[in-house]
Amino acid sequence: MTTDISTLATAVSIAMDAFSVSICMGICHTKLNKRDAFTLGGAFGISQFGMPMLGALIAANITGLLNSWAPWIGAALIVWVAVNMIREAYLGKDRTNSCMNITPANVLILAFATSIDALIVGFSIKSSGGSALLLAVSAGAITFMLSFYGALGGKKLGERIGTYAEYFGGTVLILVAVNILLNS
Repeated sequence: MTTDISTLATAVSIAMDAFSVSICMGICHTKLNKRDAFTLGGAFGISQFGMPMLGALIAANITGLLNSWAPWIGAALIVWVAVNMIREAYLGKDRTNSCMNITPANVLILAFATSIDALIVGFSIKSSGGSALLLAVSAGAITFMLSFYGALGGKKLGERIGTYAEYFGGTVLILVAVNILLNS
């Protein structure tokens, strides 16, 4: 029983980055609809499901690489998106071409960046004899729900803060990246 609670708590924990990014996507994407929120939730949920499984599969081979480089890669990708978002807001660029638009490339980059920690957790769970499958299913479902509703809630917030939305979203993403590095 305590293992199940621990696994659920871990799943919620690794879903938080995707949840934060989904809120930022909603804030900065003025025309976000339920389909877009579903796309974000689906991509983030699938990624949070797949990465612990992948981590479990490679548990015996590259522990040093995962532990040392993964947080830096994820943080760098998130910072790249955040800096571009802030730059576009500063230059007054049309938000329809923003790096925060929900395109397949943007969603894949963000899904990968926010799920690297799940890869490491999957690796750790497999190495310690736990169930990566239970974690993967829990993380995927929780991440989907949090990301879907986070994007929709972020849109409502973005409508209220107007032109400052991209500055706010970029700043939050930078804080997410800093958090990734501080907790690695």
